[in-house]
Amino acid sequence: MKSQKKRVAVWGVAILLGLLVAGWCAADERGVTKDKITLGLVLVKTGPVAALGLPNGQGMVDYMNYLNEKGGINGRKIEVIWEDDQFEAPKSVAAVKKLIHRDNVLTILTTGGTNQTVANLDTINKSKIVNIPNALADEFFKPLQPYIFAMGATYEAQYQCIVDYIAQDMKMKDPRIGVVYAKKEYGKKGLDAIKERAAKYNIPVVAELVLPTGAVDASSQVLALQKENANIVITCDVLPPVITFLKTAQKYDYRPVVFGFNWATDDALVKACGEAAKNYIGVNFVGAWNDETPGIKLCRELAKKNDRQIQLTSLYVNGVGVAWLFGEAMKRAGQNLNPDSLKAAMETLSNYDTGGIFPPVNYSPSSHAPAEMVKFFKADVPNGKLVPITEWRKPK
Repeated sequence: MKSQKKRVAVWGVAILLGLLVAGWCAADERGVTKDKITLGLVLVKTGPVAALGLPNGQGMVDYMNYLNEKGGINGRKIEVIWEDDQFEAPKSVAAVKKLIHRDNVLTILTTGGTNQTVANLDTINKSKIVNIPNALADEFFKPLQPYIFAMGATYEAQYQCIVDYIAQDMKMKDPRIGVVYAKKEYGKKGLDAIKERAAKYNIPVVAELVLPTGAVDASSQVLALQKENANIVITCDVLPPVITFLKTAQKYDYRPVVFGFNWATDDALVKACGEAAKNYIGVNFVGAWNDETPGIKLCRELAKKNDRQIQLTSLYVNGVGVAWLFGEAMKRAGQNLNPDSLKAAMETLSNYDTGGIFPPVNYSPSSHAPAEMVKFFKADVPNGKLVPITEWRKPK
């Protein structure tokens, strides 16, 4: 009798332990409950460069809300907690730690720009933060960073494509390239890529001129380029100084073909410059705001629905595209959503189509590299916008 009671007691303990283990196994994953997924976002919202972060983050938030209206992801609604780092690495580090340890988010969509992401690398790896940086440095995928998925052609690839276009599409009789650049990472990398690529085609680079990011006049640069008879100018600078350069060039009746990279390829340039943008050609790894592709149409619909007054439309498009990739990966991860399953799902995106927002996306367990592809856009001055003049292309 005693032995029977003992067996019953043992079985009771076993059943209780089993129920506890099952409860532990069924416990919520980080940032994931039965009916909600909590995501983080670290991106500038205030300060001098807020205009860069706001449309990008708004695109991400608007797309996640769009998914919620369609029922969420596998029955779960999405909440996005947006932390403002004011484009400062120390504030980004603090924001990332808050989101992971206090807000308990599943992951952080982006940890910001190059400096911010580099400052967070240790936390990204230790906490398995699957993210797409708002940066184009190849150090984020060479060598492979396990939780970083790069998006957007690198600076080098963009400028290689530009010189390829000059040599093979324009077919000018005597091209003479002048480079106007900022003394920043993108400016220096752009300058080096241009010089190397131009040498391949035996095209002379006749001037290398610095134009500070905060410049309000480019007279000395324009006069130097005119003196060297530069009929092509490649800018390695962001939008405001490129606008300054185009307006100054118009003042001196200097009309070369001017090229720019993604941070200066936006409808806002055409609106700001008018006729001064007539000879401007830019490259970007996102589609143009007025494209009629399904993805870009959705971007316009979301912006209208949410009453977004967007100045830099290309950054809003980028934000929608990033959120689109995360939405697809979360869907593929299924009910067992956690950092590991999210990473694995991102690595299944092969030749994935975002409806014209990005070039085809290809990630795998061995490569998180971006598609090194861009489109070329020319200024349509009468309509105040950029229009595509090529399909997606990569360096030749």
